Amino acid sequence: MLAAGVAALPGLFNSGSLLGQDTPPSFTSTKLGEGITLVNGAVCNILVVNGDDGGVVIDSGIPEAAAATASQIAQAAPKLSVLINTHWHFDHVGGNERLARAGAKIFAHENCRKRLSTEQYNEFFDRKIPPSPAAALPVMTFANETHVYLNGEDFRLLPVPPAHTDGDVLVRLEKANVLHMGDVFFQGMYPFIDSSSGGWIRGMVEGVKKGLPLTDSKTRIIPGHGPVGTQEELKAYLTFLETVHERLAKLKAAGKSVEEAVAAAPTKEFDAKLGAGFFKAEQFVRFAYAGLLKHG
Repeated sequence: MLAAGVAALPGLFNSGSLLGQDTPPSFTSTKLGEGITLVNGAVCNILVVNGDDGGVVIDSGIPEAAAATASQIAQAAPKLSVLINTHWHFDHVGGNERLARAGAKIFAHENCRKRLSTEQYNEFFDRKIPPSPAAALPVMTFANETHVYLNGEDFRLLPVPPAHTDGDVLVRLEKANVLHMGDVFFQGMYPFIDSSSGGWIRGMVEGVKKGLPLTDSKTRIIPGHGPVGTQEELKAYLTFLETVHERLAKLKAAGKSVEEAVAAAPTKEFDAKLGAGFFKAEQFVRFAYAGLLKHG
């Protein structure tokens, strides 16, 4: 299901639907440690940490799969306590309302709540996103590092400057040595950078630089999409972002247009490895360069 979601995400943005009524999602659950489960099947990577204080969930998947996602999460954590959103995009908050009604209190960056509370417009997909229902909104927001102590774990919630959006949060499980990076990290594919929400490629570089020191050779790094990563893979992802940012910055300084930036093929050595996911190289260059142009 994750692979299908990866291929279909652009269509989902445009059509508003990914799962047909007769196509139930197929989930997989992977144990990452005692009480820690990675749930795949609702497009994004959902982490569930269960214990005496109830389940702590990171992200909630697409709205079309909300019921099935909630059922899958319940198998890992029958009682819910907290839901943490890594940012506001529909494929990470689509199950918010259902999980909140099941008892989860939603925590997120203050900009995540602001964007969920009002109609948004995505320029790249030319799509309006309506406000979320009140029950789906975060009830606790923050703009600085915040700690949540539940189930014997120290959850470090670390906002980063505008990167994928202007409301991204990294979630570090201190004792378990797990880092969930949301969509600041796409593993094995070109990332989406939402310039309509304040995201830009230099911010992605800085977001990864903030996450990297939180890791070691044994850290399980959860991307927003794709398989669990390692510190070395995150370093390689940072190199890719820095390389493309440098090339795009030179094109910008030379006054090149978006079409000229695409024609320059600034991602050519990465296309074979990263071009089979959500976005092809041309699409990535278009929104990455457009976001860079917005930042003056």
